[in-house]
Amino acid sequence: MKLGRLTRGVGAALLLAAPLWLAGCSEKQTVVGYYNADRIDREAGQIKALQDEATAKLKEKQTELEAKMKEKQAALEENFKKKQDEIAAKFQAKEDEFNQKVQANPPKSQEEADQLQAEANELGQSLQKEAEEDMQKLQQEAAAEAQRIQQEARLQMQGLQAQYQTRMTQKLDVAVDEIAKAKKLDVVLDNSSFQKSVLYGGVDITEDLLEKLK
Repeated sequence: MKLGRLTRGVGAALLLAAPLWLAGCSEKQTVVGYYNADRIDREAGQIKALQDEATAKLKEKQTELEAKMKEKQAALEENFKKKQDEIAAKFQAKEDEFNQKVQANPPKSQEEADQLQAEANELGQSLQKEAEEDMQKLQQEAAAEAQRIQQEARLQMQGLQAQYQTRMTQKLDVAVDEIAKAKKLDVVLDNSSFQKSVLYGGVDITEDLLEKLK
């Protein structure tokens, strides 16, 4: 997890005072400070510690969610098996019932035999359709449950990541604020390679931040 993209907010927040600087107030010239967020990401001990902690927590959460997914998958497979067994038992019961009916009243003519066969075919088709509908419903429920679990997992991971991003940003904000007050800076900007805010002049507080966040 990198802080670089998070620290952009610091410069934006402290830039509220920028209109004074841009307007060129005649009574007091605005003092601008800046820092290199790339270096803060790579070298600040407290930030790196939070990054490492976040990575470990995210990995732990990922493992936990994967185990939960496997558990749910096993339960779904068990439900499929139970439903298949129920369908097979129902087929067998209907077949036994039909055979008993035929044995009790055997067909006396080819016409009766054809009629019984037609009834058997109709019963088989009806049971097959019912079985297909039951399995389709079970599959739809399984797909909806899997989607719900994945969405829940995604939200948990995003929430955990946002939590650590907030902690890193707050830690940086506090350090920047303390240094800005000590050096009497009016504006502090991110001047990393991603966002060049200061091309000339200004006070570089990168080393001060690294020392405070070591």
